[in-house]
Amino acid sequence: MPTPGGRITPTRDTCISEHAAELLQTLVHQRYKLRRSIVITSNRVVQDWGRYLGDATMATTILDRLMHRCAMLEFEGKSYRLKEAAARLVMPSD
Repeated sequence: MPTPGGRITPTRDTCISEHAAELLQTLVHQRYKLRRSIVITSNRVVQDWGRYLGDATMATTILDRLMHRCAMLEFEGKSYRLKEAAARLVMPSD
C-alpha cells in the first residue's frame, strides 16, 4: 500500500498489489533511463522478488535495471532494532 512519500509498504509475507508492482517498475525504469540514483532497502532476498511482486518477469526487469550499475550493500547478523526492543522488554519500567 502506498504511504506518504511514495513508499510501498506491504504487509508481512504478502505480495504487493499489481498496481504497486507496476508503479515500482515504472519508477525504476524512469530512473534507470535518466541515469538517476535510486535507493532500495529490502529484507527480502533477490530470489524472492518474483514471488513478492507476483510476476517473475517484472521482478527480473526491475532487478536487471537496479543491478546494472549498482553498489549493493548486504548486511548480515542480528537486527539492532530487535536487539534494542528485547532490551526494552527486560528493563524494569519506572
